[in-house]
Amino acid sequence: MKLRLGTRGSALALARSEMVADLFRGQGHEVEIVRVATEHQDTIHMAEGYSLGVFAQELRRSLRSGDVDVVMHSVKDVPLSDRPEDLTFGAVLKRGDHRDALCSLGRVPLAALPRRSRIGVTSLRRLAQLRALRPDLTFVDVGGTLQDRLRRLEPGDLDAVVVSAAGVHALKVEDRVAEYLPILPAPGQGALALECRRDDTDTYEAVRQLDDVETRICIEAERAVLTGLNTTYMAPVGALAARRGILGLKAGIFSIDGTKRTVLEIGLPTSEYHAQRTGHNVAEALKARRADRFITAEALETVKMTADHADDSLFIEGPEDDDRIRVLLPRQEGRISQTMRENELRVDCVQLQEAHLLPADNIIGDADWVVIPSGQTVWALRERGWDIPQGTKIATMGSTTQRTIEEAGRKVDLGPEGTASSNKLVDVFPPAEGEQRVVILCADQLSTKLETGLRAKGYTVDRCELYTMADVEDIDPALRTRWDDGAWDAVFLSQPSLAHVYAKKLGHRDDVRVLAWDDATAEAVRAEGVEVFATAKSKDTYGIADLARQLHKARGSAS
Repeated sequence: MKLRLGTRGSALALARSEMVADLFRGQGHEVEIVRVATEHQDTIHMAEGYSLGVFAQELRRSLRSGDVDVVMHSVKDVPLSDRPEDLTFGAVLKRGDHRDALCSLGRVPLAALPRRSRIGVTSLRRLAQLRALRPDLTFVDVGGTLQDRLRRLEPGDLDAVVVSAAGVHALKVEDRVAEYLPILPAPGQGALALECRRDDTDTYEAVRQLDDVETRICIEAERAVLTGLNTTYMAPVGALAARRGILGLKAGIFSIDGTKRTVLEIGLPTSEYHAQRTGHNVAEALKARRADRFITAEALETVKMTADHADDSLFIEGPEDDDRIRVLLPRQEGRISQTMRENELRVDCVQLQEAHLLPADNIIGDADWVVIPSGQTVWALRERGWDIPQGTKIATMGSTTQRTIEEAGRKVDLGPEGTASSNKLVDVFPPAEGEQRVVILCADQLSTKLETGLRAKGYTVDRCELYTMADVEDIDPALRTRWDDGAWDAVFLSQPSLAHVYAKKLGHRDDVRVLAWDDATAEAVRAEGVEVFATAKSKDTYGIADLARQLHKARGSAS
């Protein structure tokens, strides 16, 4: 049969319509794509309220008038409670990618974005969760289609935008993605629904063949979280369900300032009939924990977004009632600070050391491999004007350093994900085949673990020390005042060289718990006469999570 498929006129909607049309054609149907004229701009963002049903109403008018036989909705655009008797959702298509994607200049990931970078967002849900991860960034409310938002990635405008991964895939612009973000999506994100007239039985039967019951159950449960909370897509609420015979539903409510959240997860045997009840159960559990105070009208009215950098403070400010454990991290923003925030710690990054170049000869020339342990090494190379010859393989320690190298236009041949670790890099290095030479470009404080490990794998290893990390001459006055006033509950020291400047220049406070990244750092701290509260069990996200648990446990015991 011939089907007229109604859709909005944006590039994203048309791309998705072509995908749906191909599904119908695969069943032997002839399909005509009909653009439905809309009175409203083809976007929804925070200023107008999120997903209030405007687009669905316009598509439904064309359906009722007989101009089209079936219409395609993004599930997020479908009203939560308006279910007209004359229309029916014959199919919910198999879900696409549910995640949120960060697109940035140079494909820089969230953890590596410079402080005060301007990030375009279109929902309070994204804003609240990203503020928890990077409260030092500037968030800007952006309108327009997905393509309009990507076009704003220009020097002087936006440094990054957050968009739906499903939209990115539909438009085939995956090359713009810096990373897929570890945040809860909007209920139904990544899913499409097909609606037709209830009395059009032939069309309904054709549409019904495309229904994916697993996706239908998941989005019913997710959207029921919103209805159970008596709110809309405007609220900072995320939900994600996955069903493999068991429905696992994770949902959360987030304070807009990023300082608080309540996230729950349940698993219940279910069916389509029980999906809505499952969502409502989660909503009731969230309300029982008073999480709905984050989505009151008064709370939503406090949203403040700016296009300017008004605050020149070194530190991340927050509301008076921010009760998270506050940690001082003498290190640049990066994977460590982001992971600590993911574990509900409040983090301020400061510099207690600065890099100074050392006299060095360029010995890169005939190397088979060059190892770059940190972003500071990249700085030292640029300061000297040294280039790594084309054809020389590059290995990095830590994903942030890898991104920095790739942003400069060079391929990284070996780079384990996560935080920088000599052991992890040695583990992924292949055994040497014949005579192979590795040059490690580094600070003079770098331990010998890396070169020892590579020699054990058969490599000839030369170490080229480009710089040293020296203690700052003077502690910043603002840092000194805050420190003396007891602003921080803990300090995280990531390398042995920080022990001296912390203990002697900043001055240890007995009410501050000292965290160490490894045993060598812990030994250096103790040598300064300072007690170490805890040492990371491993130099990765699991080690940071364990440190956070110990801090939270200690606070609970103290209270």
